[in-house]
Amino acid sequence: MRKPIAALALLAGTVLLPSQAGAVSLATDHTSSAAQSRTVDVQLLGLNDFHSGLSSSFGMTPNGPVPAGGIDYLAAQFDRLQRTNPTGTLRVAAGDNISSTSVNATVQHDEPTIDALNKLRLDVSSVGNHEFDEGLTELRRMQNGGCHPIDGCSVPGFRGAAFPFLAANIVDPRTGAPVMPPYIVKNVNGVQVGIIGLTHKNSLKEAPGPTAPLEGLDEAATVNKYTAELKAKGVHTIVVLIHQGGGQTGGGLPNQCNTLNGAIKDIVANFDPEVDAVFSAHTHNAYNCEINGIPVIQTSGYGREIARITLTVDRKTDQVVAHQAENVTVTHDITPDGRFTQLKRASDLRSQPLVDRPVGMIAGDLTATRNAAGESTMAYVLADARLDATSAPDKGGAQIAIQPPYGGGIGGDLIVSPTGNDLPNVVTHGEALRVQPFSNMLVTMTLTGEQVHRLLEQQWCGQTTARVLGVSRGFTFTYDNARPACDKIDPASIKLNGVPIDPAANYRVTANSFIATGGDGFSVLTEGTDRVEKARDLEAFESYLQKNTPVKVPALGRITRLN
Repeated sequence: MRKPIAALALLAGTVLLPSQAGAVSLATDHTSSAAQSRTVDVQLLGLNDFHSGLSSSFGMTPNGPVPAGGIDYLAAQFDRLQRTNPTGTLRVAAGDNISSTSVNATVQHDEPTIDALNKLRLDVSSVGNHEFDEGLTELRRMQNGGCHPIDGCSVPGFRGAAFPFLAANIVDPRTGAPVMPPYIVKNVNGVQVGIIGLTHKNSLKEAPGPTAPLEGLDEAATVNKYTAELKAKGVHTIVVLIHQGGGQTGGGLPNQCNTLNGAIKDIVANFDPEVDAVFSAHTHNAYNCEINGIPVIQTSGYGREIARITLTVDRKTDQVVAHQAENVTVTHDITPDGRFTQLKRASDLRSQPLVDRPVGMIAGDLTATRNAAGESTMAYVLADARLDATSAPDKGGAQIAIQPPYGGGIGGDLIVSPTGNDLPNVVTHGEALRVQPFSNMLVTMTLTGEQVHRLLEQQWCGQTTARVLGVSRGFTFTYDNARPACDKIDPASIKLNGVPIDPAANYRVTANSFIATGGDGFSVLTEGTDRVEKARDLEAFESYLQKNTPVKVPALGRITRLN
């Protein structure tokens, strides 16, 4: 890609936030007076889908799986790679830094993760859908610091992220302005590097927290808009951090590209050719590809690899004349950084009393294992808990509650023995959080009987696999598995407390906010009116455990399958 010589109108050493963000702030100057050669290398070291992955797991290599990741090894590998280009390196992330992997981090509202990424010297991150798990207000707390409004601060004096979160395509529809800055500019040894950050346009449908009235915009159009803005400011080295991805057809190793598929392929194909590198995310599939000459890379997430792209820029012509890309597995053949070992240990110690706090008891095993009809005892207990939490008139007046099997769904079983605590049928906060890990808001809405019927048909209609919902006590239906998708349920079989649903009548239905905004193909729920949000799924579950201790194992049979 040939590029005009950039007018370096930006002050060296500044991070430029665009007019929508309304601020220009100072950051570390990456300029080196010694770097005066014809070309300069800009090394970009990237993470994606870290998901509070402070602990080790396994990564894939050509020789098979090996121990990989862990924040202390990750920090050591970052430093090792930066030593190859001490002043010309940026550390970036492509979203989903937080949420849903580590119970110890989750009970502390991910403050230890932000603390760790600060100490990792991350320069910038895009948002991902999971950055919105507890809503925009909580995301802004992750950025700006301050204590959680209910649980206070876990990390003493929590000051938020020292790096900016970017959200170029998540806008307030009332103003059209991004809710977080769309890009920054970093000076790296005299090269102005523009970094655009965004997430996939359906992120708000996948975010369980309260996100209204935000809107997700088309990814390629957004990147091209801000690429043009950067070019107008004399910035021609442009990097995109996008929380959207794909995968290798038939699978592949982290440094292979076996026919890239998925949404990222068409998105990048429509980028302005001025874009020089893309760090992708979301699908947790490692690959190292090129689209229209642009390197497009992703790791498998959780800190198991570091995505490394080096851009060689010609100082005279302001062109990126070469690039190299690789996924570097965070192996354990390096001395871990003891500061991060201590950080993780301190985080675990702070979280343990919260994790071990008892919240109730169970009378028998509650499992997510489904029978032939798609029923499970765990799904029914969770649906009943949602109904109890939202049935009061001032809580939404719910008559029916549903629990999806996947999105915003069930994180595991509760088994009487062993459960990891001294009393075999006690349920701790940590165990409840493992079952309901996503902090979904519960949304109660009005649907007609006809809409309830269409909702139930969407368990198969438009799905690649059946998504049978858990339903609350008193609600029953029958489906014929031999009938085609979209026509499996006789409306006369849909009953509330033994009475057939009236297609023209109104019913109050509670769903978690992931599917309430159309997630997992349940688009009928976007038609619901008079929506009320009063509680979160975890709060509802723990309250139900407390009020009904010991919780009995519910009988199956609310859903009947024919054929």
